[in-house]
Amino acid sequence: MKARTSSTAIAASLLALLAFGALVYLNASAVVADNMEKFEFGSEIEHPFGEKAVTGAAFSAQVILENSQTLANGVHVGSKRIGALYRDSEGRTRQEFPREGTPEIVLINDRVAGVLYHLHMFDHTVNKVSVKDIRVKREIEERHAQREHEEREQMEKAKAIALKRPGKEIEPERKVESLGVQTFEGVQAEVTRFTITIPAGREGNDQPFDIVSERWYSPELQVVVMGKRSDPRTGDLVYRLTNISRSEPARSLFEAPADFTVKEEKTEFRRQEKQ
Repeated sequence: MKARTSSTAIAASLLALLAFGALVYLNASAVVADNMEKFEFGSEIEHPFGEKAVTGAAFSAQVILENSQTLANGVHVGSKRIGALYRDSEGRTRQEFPREGTPEIVLINDRVAGVLYHLHMFDHTVNKVSVKDIRVKREIEERHAQREHEEREQMEKAKAIALKRPGKEIEPERKVESLGVQTFEGVQAEVTRFTITIPAGREGNDQPFDIVSERWYSPELQVVVMGKRSDPRTGDLVYRLTNISRSEPARSLFEAPADFTVKEEKTEFRRQEKQ
């Protein structure tokens, strides 16, 4: 199968999503505790509402994404980005992606109407896409990603075997532990900690070091309310929801603004001819 779009607007929006995901996870480390840790701290933050529609659990919250690092000379550097999440009782969602200043990209998923809106806040345009088209495209992308993951996994195993020396363990130690249920911003959250210990010599390091991540998941809201990652190579990353409200968000938040120019995207799929 091969996908074609009538515009580059969707691609631009998806690149924005991928860039955010890269900020959250890919830049942090190529070493993960396991597939679950990678998914939870990366994809769940990039796509906080998941694939399934959640009804009867309306909420709104501000999203804060903070990154900080202390350099070798003692200088502290950091950044703070702010976004927002909204979900109504019928399962519609709105995601304003974290950035410095006013949100540039807003993603609205109207699961009731079966429509996805990509709002470009600066130029007042919105791309309207059928959810069916998105699902077909995502299935293709997921199959491609799975093949890449399998190939990468095989390469990593081959590399690990090549690097192994008799009597010297070079593989990271991985540990997943439950920290129980804790309260965060007025909601109950199940807390899980992931620890990766990089042994001496694994990355040219003369001593072992730890990469520690935490996932705070609210079963009531069915979203991650906080995620933390501490890596001595890249600093500390904290994703958290604040000002969580259980009130029903305004219906207008899940509609294309009246003063925006709407562009309906049609995604066509055709079977690729065999050569």
